[in-house]
Amino acid sequence: MIRLCRRLFRLFQLLPWLSWMAVVSWRTSHSRDEWKSIRGMAHYIQIWGRGLLRIFNIKLTVHPADAAYHGGLVVSNHMGYVDILVHSALWGMRFCPKADVRSWPVLGWYAGLTHPIWIDRRSRIKSKEALEEFSATLAHGVALIVYPEGTSTDGKQVLPFKTSSFELAATGGFPIQPIVTVYRVPEGADSPCWYTDIGIIPHLWQLVGIPEIRCDVYVLPQIAAEGRSRKELAELTCKAITEAHAAALRELAAEDERANQRS
Repeated sequence: MIRLCRRLFRLFQLLPWLSWMAVVSWRTSHSRDEWKSIRGMAHYIQIWGRGLLRIFNIKLTVHPADAAYHGGLVVSNHMGYVDILVHSALWGMRFCPKADVRSWPVLGWYAGLTHPIWIDRRSRIKSKEALEEFSATLAHGVALIVYPEGTSTDGKQVLPFKTSSFELAATGGFPIQPIVTVYRVPEGADSPCWYTDIGIIPHLWQLVGIPEIRCDVYVLPQIAAEGRSRKELAELTCKAITEAHAAALRELAAEDERANQRS
């Protein structure tokens, strides 16, 4: 009964928040100045994300606490759509969803308000246009994030990175900003990771029932792109994120064990 009430309470909060953010950001989203609009929406995306973290009771801890965005292509491990909420709240990002999302009822339209870069790997022309948009985004100082695993995981490991996401950094000389994202939930709770064949609506129903989600984001040192191919950048970034991810899991597990012993 408590879980049902929690779910209903959060869903009743969710619709007004999404509607309100769509209204207050509408003018910025439809500005005639394209880059003023994109930069403005990155700001609203951060507000949107922080509000959603409160609704879902996601406790975000950033390591180090004062980590700021200093340019470059942001790269993270990926565990599903909850990452988008967390990373929006972190810095305010421009995202690169699959083109299929554009056709989703309501959600596709809503996502379009944020000026994402739609990714269609089936078309070489669209892929080239996306790379040009990537470059322009970083050149205008807007944080851009990619998830080069190409799919989501259960959060227990990092998959090998696809190299295509690193073409921009290799050719444009933009540094890589790696980050590691880790989730923890109370024992017996559902996972916030969306990595199976379960639909988004059933998973969302699970998500709103989780009492609390603790999320730790580790901001790693930047990786310079100069003189490196996209394959080299992908391998270096994957190695850095994989090692930091494993270390974070060990550290957080030890922290949880100490907390359990004290209680």
